[in-house]
Amino acid sequence: MAALTRFKDAFRPATGFYTGTGATQLVPDIFPIAINGRPYMLDMKSREFTRQFDARVRDSVDQSTEPGEAALNPQGLWRRSQSSWHYGAGQQYSDTADAEAYRFYSSKGVDPWTKGRLSLLSDTSNVYPTSGTNLYAVTADGRLYGTDGQSVKYTSDFVTVTTVTGTQASNIYSITSDGYNVFYSYANGDIGQTNAGVSTSSAYITGIEAGVMAYVRGRLMVAGQGVDKRKIWNITTAAGSSANNPAALYTHPNTNWQWVGFAAGQTHVYCAGYGGNTSIIYKTQIKADGTALDIPTAAAELPQGEFVRAIYGYLGYIVLGTDTGFRFCSTDTDGNLTVGPLIETGAAIGSFAGIGKYIYFAWSNFDSTSTGIGRMDISVFISPNQPAYASDLMATTQGTVQAIHEFQGRPLFTVSGVGVFKPHATNLVSSGYLRSGIYRWGVPDAKFIPKLDIRCLPLDGSITISVASDDGDFHDFATLSTDDVREKSFDGLEAKVFEAEIKVTLGRSDGATTGPTLTRWMARAYAAPLRSQLFTVPIVMQHRLSLHGREYFQDVDKELGYLRDLVENPRVIIYQENTETYAVVVENVQFQIMQQVNAHQGHDFEGTAIVVMRSVR
Repeated sequence: MAALTRFKDAFRPATGFYTGTGATQLVPDIFPIAINGRPYMLDMKSREFTRQFDARVRDSVDQSTEPGEAALNPQGLWRRSQSSWHYGAGQQYSDTADAEAYRFYSSKGVDPWTKGRLSLLSDTSNVYPTSGTNLYAVTADGRLYGTDGQSVKYTSDFVTVTTVTGTQASNIYSITSDGYNVFYSYANGDIGQTNAGVSTSSAYITGIEAGVMAYVRGRLMVAGQGVDKRKIWNITTAAGSSANNPAALYTHPNTNWQWVGFAAGQTHVYCAGYGGNTSIIYKTQIKADGTALDIPTAAAELPQGEFVRAIYGYLGYIVLGTDTGFRFCSTDTDGNLTVGPLIETGAAIGSFAGIGKYIYFAWSNFDSTSTGIGRMDISVFISPNQPAYASDLMATTQGTVQAIHEFQGRPLFTVSGVGVFKPHATNLVSSGYLRSGIYRWGVPDAKFIPKLDIRCLPLDGSITISVASDDGDFHDFATLSTDDVREKSFDGLEAKVFEAEIKVTLGRSDGATTGPTLTRWMARAYAAPLRSQLFTVPIVMQHRLSLHGREYFQDVDKELGYLRDLVENPRVIIYQENTETYAVVVENVQFQIMQQVNAHQGHDFEGTAIVVMRSVR
C-alpha cells in the first residue's frame, strides 16, 4: 500500500502556501487579501466583507449636579466659553482638569471684576507732567502730597498745586503721613515735616542717615541709607536737634544689608530687606507698656536669589514686591508670615495701595507702549495666599511706576520722569483686550472651530473676536459693531488645529464715554481625531482551493491557530487588500464551520473565518 501523504508535505504541481513575511506579491494579482504576508481567498457569499471607521467620540453622560456644556450631544460641536472673568489673569491653559472657569490668561484696558461682565476701563490723564524722577505721594486730611526733586507739593483738586516752602536744597528720598502730619526724608539724610494745616516745612530729625520711611501702627519707622543703611529706627521723640535722636532699634549684622520698607500687620510691624542674594522679612511688636518696639526677629525668608523690593500691609495681610512680581502673605498667631506663590508680572514691583477690597500694584512697562498698575481682588482667592489679579489703569508712555495712592476714592500713580496719572473723569480707553488662555477641548487630537459666538449687553461700540492656533499669531475673524445688537454667530476656522486661544477686543463707541459690555463668548469645535478603520474580512478556510485554474492547499487548523495567535498576542501587522496596505491589529477571529471533511485527519472542518482588524494610526 502506498504511504499516506500528510498535509505538511508539498503538493505538486500546486504551489505551497506562504508562511507570511509581512507582505506578499501574490496580492492583488492572485489573491485578493493577505494578513501579515499570508494570502487568503474571500468568502463573498457570506456578505461579511465590510470596512468602516470607528466612532469619532464615545457616548457620555454628564454626571454633574447642574447640567452644563458637557450635557450637550458629544457627537456635535464641542463648546468652550467664558461668561465671567472675575477670577483674574494668569491661567495659561483654560480647560485642563485644574483650570478655573472664570479665569483667563491676560488682559489690558478691560475691567473683569464684575461677575458676568467685561467692559472697558477708564482712560488716564497726566494731571501733573514733570521730568522729576522722585515722584512719591501720600494723602493727609484731603490733600494729596507729592515729591518732585527738592520740592514737596500738595493739591486737593489738581487745579491748584501748592509748593511747601522751606524744604532743604536736597532731593526728597521718601514721604509718609500719619493722616495729618507729613514726614519726608532728604537725600542728605535729614527728615523734614509739614502738616495739612500749613504750607511750610520744618526740620524734624537731623543727624541720622534717614532713607525709606513709613508710618505704621502709630509708629514712624525709618530705614537708614548710606553709612546707616543697615539700621532701622522707631522715631517717637519730638522734633529737635540731633541730641534728641533715638538709638537705632536694630542694626543688621550683614554689612551689605539694605532695608526697603515697613508694613503694618494685625499685631506686628514688619521690616523687609535684603543682603547678597538673601531677602528676609522681620517682625517686631510694640512692648506691653507702649514705649518702644521689641528687637526684630525673622518672620519669613524668600527663596535664594529672589529680591524683595517693597512691602505693604492692608487689612491684616502683607504683600511683598519682588524683581519679577509679588507674593501675598498671611500671618499666624505669632506674627510669622505664610508666604504665597510668586505671581509673576515680569517687572519689579516697588509700590502698592489698598482701596476697598482691592490692592493695586505697580506694573511698570506692561508692554512696549504702556506703563501703569495692576489690581488684585483680596475677596477672591484662587488658592491659599493667591488672590485673583489682572492689569488695570495704564498710561500710554514708558517709565517706572514709583508710587500708587488712593485719592478721592480712586487710585492714582506716578511715572518717573513723566508725571502723575489719574483716571479720566469721563473717557474710557479707546480699546482693550482679553486673552482667554489656551483651549484643547479636552483632547490632544486635531479639531477645527467652525463657529464663534458673542453675547453682550445692547451693543454700544464694537467687539472683535480673534483666534490664535498652535502658538501662531492672532487673526481677527469678525467684528460686531451693530448698535443695540445682543448676540452674533460668526464662521470660524476650517483648518485643523490642536489647540487655540481666543482673544476678544472691546472698542469704545464714537463718543469716548461709552463702550461695549461682553457677557459671553463661545467657540464651538468639531473634534477631528485620527480614526481607525475596522476591517471585517471573511476568509475561505478550505483545505483545497481552486483559483485561476490552479489548486492551492492550506492547513485550516494551522491557519486558524496562526490567526488566533494574532489575537492572543496582539502586534502590529500588515493587512493587504487589493493594491492598498494597512498597519493593523487583529481584534477577533470567528470561525463559522460549514462542513466536516476527511482531509488529513479523521475529523477536519472547513468554513469561513471572519477576521476583525483595526488599523493603527
